[in-house]
Amino acid sequence: MKNDIPRMPEPVENGMMIPTLDHQGWIWLYRDEVTNSYIDFAAGTKGSMLEAGAGYGHIVLEVLKEGARVIAVEISEEQLAIIKRRVADSRLTGLETIRAEFPEELDMPEESVDGVLVSRLFHFFTGDRIRESLRKIHSWLKPGGKVFIVTDSVYRTIFKELIPQYEKNAADGVEWPGWVEEVRSLVPGGRIDPETQPLAMNFTDPAIMRRELVLAGF
Repeated sequence: MKNDIPRMPEPVENGMMIPTLDHQGWIWLYRDEVTNSYIDFAAGTKGSMLEAGAGYGHIVLEVLKEGARVIAVEISEEQLAIIKRRVADSRLTGLETIRAEFPEELDMPEESVDGVLVSRLFHFFTGDRIRESLRKIHSWLKPGGKVFIVTDSVYRTIFKELIPQYEKNAADGVEWPGWVEEVRSLVPGGRIDPETQPLAMNFTDPAIMRRELVLAGF
């Protein structure tokens, strides 16, 4: 029943973030240039788009408004219910939802989607999970399809303390120079509860993502 669907939490940090229902992460509301490019691509293709880690459906709604179809993938059944309610309330069509842990539990037919958005997930993945994700995405994309990736960097303000070690690791040839076992201590006090931050993060940069995309066949 509609009344059984949980409420979406209120945004924090000047309206830029919403906590996940399990309080183990955050949904960012800021629309970066990569996400905008994904929406524009969807508008141009009017095709089938897949969003891994769809959150509460903020980007799903924008893509549906452009006339494309969306496969929204989420590990949280409750957040998928919120997405479905928001889409129904907006009188939009073209939504498919899949509850799965990405990439391990998600399998799609080869060459079945036009575009894939992976936003703010890879920095929580080990290198092996990133590689498996990209391998699968490459097989799912139709000819001419695109993947759009947003992931975190040590050059973001709250993680700047990690820059010297990151750059040393990269210079020393460490395969994943941004793997950090403990990041909670870097979260500024009084802003975000550190307990909602995962323990480990895998910071990357454009060169690393380019390397991994090539390895996956892009």
